[in-house]
Amino acid sequence: MLLKSQELILKKKDFFNEKIILLYGENQDLIQDLNQQIISLFLNEKKITKNVFEEDLIKNPEDIINYYLNGSLFDDNKNILVIKNCSEKILEIINKVKNNITDNLIILNSEILLKNSKLRQFGEYDKLSICIPCYQETKFDIKKFLIQQIQKNKIQLSETQIEIIMNSASLKRSKIKEVIEKINLYQNSKKITEQVIEEICTDPDLKKNDEIIDILLSKKENYINDFISNMSNYEKNFIEIIIILRSFIIKILEIQESNKNLSVDEKINQYKPPIFWKDKDRIKNILKFWKINELKKFLSNLNKIETDFKKIDLSQDTQFYYFLTQNLSKISFKNTNNFI
Repeated sequence: MLLKSQELILKKKDFFNEKIILLYGENQDLIQDLNQQIISLFLNEKKITKNVFEEDLIKNPEDIINYYLNGSLFDDNKNILVIKNCSEKILEIINKVKNNITDNLIILNSEILLKNSKLRQFGEYDKLSICIPCYQETKFDIKKFLIQQIQKNKIQLSETQIEIIMNSASLKRSKIKEVIEKINLYQNSKKITEQVIEEICTDPDLKKNDEIIDILLSKKENYINDFISNMSNYEKNFIEIIIILRSFIIKILEIQESNKNLSVDEKINQYKPPIFWKDKDRIKNILKFWKINELKKFLSNLNKIETDFKKIDLSQDTQFYYFLTQNLSKISFKNTNNFI
């Protein structure tokens, strides 16, 4: 059975009980959040959760098989098993126990699965399974999640404060939850102002996001080459970098294509929701070096490379390095037709 990630919040615990739930996709941050949401449905029953890796179960498959067939794994009242890094290999075990998971729950976590993957087909078509694809979320999705968290925690925030949080979140639910947790701590001792929100959101990870934007949109080849050589220092995967760049470029295009009778400064000041103060100079600086048609083409190529990650049989690092050198080299800026 297929279930959209957004629909999970509408389901009750009985929907998941005695089921095998497959969460797969490139958005591992979303997968972790959905794990927690599903487990939280059973908190009142005091079910015990055990996290294991597929490779460990495969080494000793008798443990899990004996438990579900005879009832003796880890603990007498262990009821939720989360198996991480799953591949098709786990199916041999799952098929042996799936009809004997009475009052139990098994959650399988995996990365991207092709349409013809046996594990994905099991998740989509087996009558005892629930399959939830976890794709990269949009800004709309993350803002909806943020609003839900604000309402759940009974926090009052202005639209400007919400936008500051959105700019810091890198389209990650985990970042949103970290900020909400910090706000809950702050609001017991001080008023939540824009300055307080900025302090909460200005962490090393956000600074890395700003640095990535500055470097890759600088049109300075020595900066870009240095970034490519030392990309591991930024602790970002390629999808995260694409999301960071794409979100910022979309905002710039929206600003530039607004009222054409206004100056850049006027467009920035009138943009809704309000732009974070430190982004104003960054946007103006980028518009000095980039033409609108260049930004549009680069945005198109960002979308293309993300799709190619799933289709082309090359490592993601090889594809992404090639993409950066082809799209951000001096030659490519001389003629936008040279963009891949």
